[in-house]
Amino acid sequence: MKRNILLLAAALIVSSCDKYLDVNVDPNNPTKVPAASRIAGAITTSNGASLWRGAREIAGVTQYGATKLKTGTNLNAETWRFTASYFLWQNAYVFTMPNCVDLINLGVEEGNPHFVGVGKTLLAMNFGLLTDQYGSIVLDEYYSGKAQINLTPTMQDQQTVYQRIDQMLDEAIAAFNDPSNKTGLNANGGDIMYQGDVDKWKRFAWALKARYLNHLSKKSSLYNSARIIEACQNAFNKDGMDAQFAYIKGAMVTDQNPWASWGGFTSASDPRYFAWTQFFVDILNTLPVTNTAFQDPRISKIMTPATSDGQYRGLKPGAGLVGGQNGTGQKTSENDYGRFSQSGYYTNLDSPFPFITYSEVKLIEAEARLRSGDQPGALVAYEEGVKANMRKLGVSAADIDRYWQAQLTNGVNAHFGNLTQGLSHIMRQKYITQCLNPETWVDMRRMDYSQQIYGPGLQRPANINAVIFDVDNPTQWIQAMVYETNEQNRNPEAVGDNSERFRLLTPLWWNQPE
Repeated sequence: MKRNILLLAAALIVSSCDKYLDVNVDPNNPTKVPAASRIAGAITTSNGASLWRGAREIAGVTQYGATKLKTGTNLNAETWRFTASYFLWQNAYVFTMPNCVDLINLGVEEGNPHFVGVGKTLLAMNFGLLTDQYGSIVLDEYYSGKAQINLTPTMQDQQTVYQRIDQMLDEAIAAFNDPSNKTGLNANGGDIMYQGDVDKWKRFAWALKARYLNHLSKKSSLYNSARIIEACQNAFNKDGMDAQFAYIKGAMVTDQNPWASWGGFTSASDPRYFAWTQFFVDILNTLPVTNTAFQDPRISKIMTPATSDGQYRGLKPGAGLVGGQNGTGQKTSENDYGRFSQSGYYTNLDSPFPFITYSEVKLIEAEARLRSGDQPGALVAYEEGVKANMRKLGVSAADIDRYWQAQLTNGVNAHFGNLTQGLSHIMRQKYITQCLNPETWVDMRRMDYSQQIYGPGLQRPANINAVIFDVDNPTQWIQAMVYETNEQNRNPEAVGDNSERFRLLTPLWWNQPE
């Protein structure tokens, strides 16, 4: 008995000494956080730090929003005055993607392949966002979470990046299919997008796979309609599956949609975007190909009309409010325009921000089938893509049917017998369903900013950056972004020619026909 007491006393002394000496370990601040507690950060930063930062200026390039004044920095995006101070590069590489890489590493260490799948899906999306704005990017020599980071990494060309994105998504899908997973994705409440639904995550990966395969439409040796259609069939297959980030009305400012709150849109004198553009209003007021007047029932879900007369109208990019409707000098009162921010489904305080949607997947499928010669299949996919977005925005069944009947009367069936006309339908609908997402800039470049595709309302901005762009050449459009200042200064050999003239005017690899 005495021996047992002495042993117990010794154990307590050792235990006490361990605790006393362990003064630098904070139990409330662990040195390693499990994957289940890291997934929320990977999702959140992929949206707010990366996708949102890549979307803010692109909304001006793709003519969703227009500014109020003809002076000031808010005008830069819509008039293509881009310099090396555009910060998507830093936001993605520094603030976002390390979360994805760490999630992959933790998933491997813990024997939780589903977290590996999430990390690789989000990482592939971020690499896709970067390469679609810059072209060549840092890939192999990026942060690994294991080795010393290289401050002067080499860059890989865009074709290599696209191959890696496709491979990464294949690996993500395989990880989601792995039955050995131990911990659920939402074990710690961190799966704020799909609440642990692995099937939806897998379909998200397939959806991204379809998107990036479809970007290769000008690469005849690489574009494969059958692979795209297969990916679409494995992707989202019904409403309610969209990969999107949910914002919360009435919460902290940073938990509210940035188009409505903290993104620079609350200024009364000079909000970042003052009103929607006349180009977008025209898209919603006319039918594709014929440009016959017909008001899309989604217009009231997306925009608010002018308080002066209840009409929907927009500004011409670069012309400012003094330019009036479409730069004509008419309607120059603020009350003649509905506001951009807090105006409807896409810009309210609690509006979700889409990564990729079911509607987009069906429209990708429609394009792939159209290019393969499957006109009936393309029409079926197109119809579902249109109606899916309408259902999402809360359009009534009667109005959906009325809109579709107008499309039939306007000749949509015959239009799909012609590639350009079919693409006009598809791209205009993708512009609506991926509203404010940088993906619409990929489509516009792939379509060569064609008025045959987007209608006569698509014109270059007023007050265009005349230092770089030829004011007398209406076919010259912006093609890419300038690499960020800190990358240019720290890693000039890898960046190469970063002049605005070269960067803004040079088409990316996937946009160069072969």
